[in-house]
Amino acid sequence: MASPAEFISDARFHQTFETPVDATVLKVTYADYGYRNEAHPEEENVLLFFSPLMGSRLLHVAKDELAKKHKIRIINPDRPGMGGADAVDRDRMRICRETTTALLAHLNIAHVSVACHSGGTIYALDFVLHHPELLHPSGYIAIAAPWILPAHSSSTTLAIVQHFPTGLINQTDKMVRLINNYIGPAIGGTVGFSTGLVGKLMPSSMAKHKITSADVKFENDVQSAVIERIYNEDVQGVSADAVLFMQKDGPWSDWGDYDTLIPRLGEKLRAMGRTLRADVFYAEKDRLIGDGGSKAPIWFDKLWNDAGDGWLEYQSRVAAGTDHDSIWGLGWDVVQEVFERIGQ
Repeated sequence: MASPAEFISDARFHQTFETPVDATVLKVTYADYGYRNEAHPEEENVLLFFSPLMGSRLLHVAKDELAKKHKIRIINPDRPGMGGADAVDRDRMRICRETTTALLAHLNIAHVSVACHSGGTIYALDFVLHHPELLHPSGYIAIAAPWILPAHSSSTTLAIVQHFPTGLINQTDKMVRLINNYIGPAIGGTVGFSTGLVGKLMPSSMAKHKITSADVKFENDVQSAVIERIYNEDVQGVSADAVLFMQKDGPWSDWGDYDTLIPRLGEKLRAMGRTLRADVFYAEKDRLIGDGGSKAPIWFDKLWNDAGDGWLEYQSRVAAGTDHDSIWGLGWDVVQEVFERIGQ
């Protein structure tokens, strides 16, 4: 079996694509792995994944074998300023949306299911709102540990961060490099993928998992190599995302917040005669938006439940044992449930 460093060097995880956007050519780096149906590529079940704040295209590569088992192809692009993707200094969400749709066209992928984690939620829902025609005919999105503004939550952590000056939040990439390269190793931790904004440290050994298997052990073994590779590449996009997530430069895209987006999405899908299945998974312990069952999850659930009128099948649950960063890990049952649904 390949070593973790050898495994993450697989060319499938380091693809590059260039596309014109606003009279300039932007480079996008992405991972493309899992199951491939070479004979009938049009029959592939493709999952488009939107990563969290400290995520990257490499975040879920250890799920390659599980994806193959469920016959799922995973496309996970880096956002601007992450990995090898060109940085942008304006219209971040629109440009990310345009490069993503261009990438899918380049790969001859007509339809996708969508999954996201934490801050990737705003990118994922923005994509679905503007391009519902690219959803798989069954219409599916999986959201784990959604990013919710502190105004809607009981989280004191993000309420404090909300008052940080924009200039300070815009230095997040430098802070997480400092923690990862110097402070973390001294105390046996690294910056959490989603919680780099507030400097939370991931323990060097994972909490007791709900599931134990060779795949779980392999993902844990690969984790350090993934983190090292992320920090060997560009992470300046973390700062731009941190400013965006906290709405320090204004509302998200052309919709502002979920209470505007979800009704608009419903109107658009109803007009198209389309339906959507949305599965939301909350972490049991979540210092960013509050634990499962607290103010923010209740608010988020209500938005979806109030918007349903024939177009939406909505389900949410608390994933026992998880925290904000770990919820997509193979040691828990969220990814198993999502892959099973998509594989069907």
